[in-house]
Amino acid sequence: MNIKKMITKITAGALCMLMFAATVGQTISSVHAAQSDVIDTSRTASLTIHKYDMTAAQKGGVDLSQFTATGKQDAKAEEALKKYPIKGVEFSYLRVGDVEQQSEAGKVQMIYELPDALQKILGLADSDAAKTEGSKDYFTSQIINDKLASALEDNTASKDKLEDYMKTNNGTAMDLTDAQGVTKKDKLPLGLYLIVETKVPEDVTYTTNPWFVQLPSTDSEGDDWFYDVVCYPKNETGIPTLDKRVRNNPDQDNVTTAEQSALADFTNAREEYKYQSTVTASKAEKLDYQFISKLPHITSGTTYLSTYAFDDKMAKGMTYNKNAVIAIYDNKDAADTTNVNNVDKSGAIAVWKSSDTDPKFAVTYGKSGDDSTMKVEMTKSGLNEINKKYSDKYIVVYYTADVNTDDTVVLGDKGNPNDVSLTWKRTSTDYWDILKDKCIVYSFGYNFTKKFSDNKGDATKVKFVIQNKSDNYYLVARADSDGIYQVTGKSATEEGATQFSPVSSGKLIINGIEGDEYGFTETHSDAGYTLLKKEIIVKINSTKADITPTQANITGIQSKNENDSTANDGVKNGTELANDVAVQTTGASATVDSKKATMSANGESVNAFVDMEVTNQKQFLLPMTGGVGSYALIIAGVVIAGCGFMIVKKNQKRKEVQ
Repeated sequence: MNIKKMITKITAGALCMLMFAATVGQTISSVHAAQSDVIDTSRTASLTIHKYDMTAAQKGGVDLSQFTATGKQDAKAEEALKKYPIKGVEFSYLRVGDVEQQSEAGKVQMIYELPDALQKILGLADSDAAKTEGSKDYFTSQIINDKLASALEDNTASKDKLEDYMKTNNGTAMDLTDAQGVTKKDKLPLGLYLIVETKVPEDVTYTTNPWFVQLPSTDSEGDDWFYDVVCYPKNETGIPTLDKRVRNNPDQDNVTTAEQSALADFTNAREEYKYQSTVTASKAEKLDYQFISKLPHITSGTTYLSTYAFDDKMAKGMTYNKNAVIAIYDNKDAADTTNVNNVDKSGAIAVWKSSDTDPKFAVTYGKSGDDSTMKVEMTKSGLNEINKKYSDKYIVVYYTADVNTDDTVVLGDKGNPNDVSLTWKRTSTDYWDILKDKCIVYSFGYNFTKKFSDNKGDATKVKFVIQNKSDNYYLVARADSDGIYQVTGKSATEEGATQFSPVSSGKLIINGIEGDEYGFTETHSDAGYTLLKKEIIVKINSTKADITPTQANITGIQSKNENDSTANDGVKNGTELANDVAVQTTGASATVDSKKATMSANGESVNAFVDMEVTNQKQFLLPMTGGVGSYALIIAGVVIAGCGFMIVKKNQKRKEVQ
């Protein structure tokens, strides 16, 4: 009986507790609902910003139209965009005013305080104010949004003003976005905030337009206030381009006056006179070099370039002429037909020289090991002009270099490379990037052996002249030692050409010729040996290289030391980037009188010399100076001698008779 009563009491107590809990729960729920429907002024708020590369995302197939900004976390968007974060972006925030609820004559609305300077940037007039209280003006969000959108139609000017406003009014910078593209700031006082993107890494072309956010914000359904606001602003990214090229200079080819007019049209179509990644050249030749870079898009001070510098390294077989100039073009086509000698007439929208009163770039020359170096760096004045006037234009650096006339020139497939790198930064000083490209100059030689059919001739008596059939000039060279020549120039006539002669062993080495078609004419041989019937036609097919420049990073590089050579080993969307230029080479080849010839190496460089062997045959005995003519003289001499002997004998007999 007692047990039954106890169970009854316990059950009744449990029911009471459940009823009490339900009542309390309903009370708490109603209090919570009431608190979420109105702003709790005792609280603080937080702002989280996710930064993604929308350009890369679109290229990757992400449909950006599926996402809608609500101010709340969007797990679906974060999953779709997780491969495309942008690291190194800085946002700054500034609380610009209070938020009030206006109630006048039965009309109730939310209004927002804006300072005078901000009103002027947005183009707000006194008549636009919903309320003026002392020195404070309040506006509705509708008119603020409309005026902001209108002000940003010109993009650059208004963004610059808002960025400057943030700086001059001591806006607070958030931490740079991390590897996931995220930055967050909490414990923010409630109110109206201006958010501006104030630093970007080098690959960002379009910064996010400045925006206002109310902390806390009403959710997209209009149900309640929330204090942790999450934003997903868009960015477009892009990088400069870099293209390094070289060409032969048509002004150097020696032609007669009568040929000048025809040559002018001819050279326009010749491949060797067009800028390209590889070219073949003789020693002593002057080559035209250029590197073309498409400047990135610049929208405002935040995307201004703070560094734009080219580092050029020339193989030791080449020598800079220290005559670099810069031209800026609306399009790339104009640069293709221009060289350092006619850049002033090229139609460029700007031409800069290092000797200008207010130089836009500085050039320094130096050494890196055995190689020569040239650094072309934009000055503050040059950067200012680029940032203000030349967004998306083409900047071209022109210069010339000479092929040396000594053994520093590498012959054969290894070639003489000219490497260039472009380093650029935006406003974010911790993030920078590098592009690399190169061009290569190829030169060759002859490994010539002179022989005689009876192995008795004197090879030093032999002489050749060599004509470049492709460009109509004769080789001029210097004999460094017996039988070894370095090409030093060109002659328009055979009279001015070098007479090449082997050493006594028959060896003749000629260093530094371009890959063209040549005619070897033997002008002298040793006495008693025949000259060649006609010139020998030798054709060298130059080495070719398919050159692929490096890729630039999509999310920037952070380095404490921008000179750290390993700092450009970046990652683009999870894929390791190539950090050096790729070169795929097709080796040189040669023919002698249209028949395939062998090519020998020059040290580690293969296909450097065309191997040739020429044998002179012994002359035939000529009848007028040998053979029958000689026999006749001998017989005549014997007859005369015999007659003389008979006369002497006859005279002796007469004397004996007397």
